[in-house]
Amino acid sequence: MNGDLITSLDLKHVLQFHNEEGGVATLCVREYDFQVPYGVVKVEGNRVQGVQEKPVHSFFVNAGIYVLNSTLVKNIGKNCYLDMPKFLEQQIAKGDRVSVFPVHEYWVDIGCAEEYERAKKDMTGLDQ
Repeated sequence: MNGDLITSLDLKHVLQFHNEEGGVATLCVREYDFQVPYGVVKVEGNRVQGVQEKPVHSFFVNAGIYVLNSTLVKNIGKNCYLDMPKFLEQQIAKGDRVSVFPVHEYWVDIGCAEEYERAKKDMTGLDQ
């Protein structure tokens, strides 16, 4: 798990899911919506095919939480840099199964000041 995360995710559920799926790794994801602040124009040549006003696009983004089989962990070299997304892409390229687990629970990446302040406010409310 990335060190700059705060989450209420029950890791036991993620581990149970990983074991049931039978893959070599599980990647936790969050749904991320992005709204284009303008009307998007679909064009073919010089002709307008349509206009969609301020569309919302949804993506799954990496939540920074992973479960790896012990066989994968054993194959990671000692004292070397490991980029987890690249490592998972290598497993997929080899034909190994990498599962995805959607996170719906509280989750915040406190790697930027704005999100850190938001998390502090969220946590303050829990104390009372």
